[in-house]
Amino acid sequence: MPFETPNLIEKNTAVPRRVETDSFVIRPLRVTDARADFNAVTESRGRIKNTFGPDHPWPSESLTSRQNRIDVAWHRKEHQRRDSFTFTVYDHESETELGCLYIQPTRVDSYDATVYFWVSESGVQRDLSNRITSCIKRWISDDWPITKLIYPGRDICWDDWQTLKSE
Repeated sequence: MPFETPNLIEKNTAVPRRVETDSFVIRPLRVTDARADFNAVTESRGRIKNTFGPDHPWPSESLTSRQNRIDVAWHRKEHQRRDSFTFTVYDHESETELGCLYIQPTRVDSYDATVYFWVSESGVQRDLSNRITSCIKRWISDDWPITKLIYPGRDICWDDWQTLKSE
């Protein structure tokens, strides 16, 4: 029996593809982004360590470019299956990843999806963190067909999120 999860977005519903600004584009993460993604993750490890929670092991000190490429390929497959969606925040001029965005299903009854994202060290140095955050929230609010979502670690503190997850 193949591995199956429910679609986060039904097959007959359009998935938003991208949003563009004068400084960056948010678009689906592709396998060809693996090198830029690995560079952004490793340069930003300390900054992004708690993206998925204070006890989450990603990104580990032992993360290799090969393992990262596998992770990126898996995210791409999830996107194709509509299980969850991973996007890169990308600067085409410098060919630099400025961050990543993850829209994932949740088992917390009050919500259909969780949204996690991080801004790379390069994005912070270029003073884009607030612009990226605002763009992500506006794009998801305006264009995504998910209304019951939450940003753990941002809109709700990690302790409260853990309490909701264990109910």
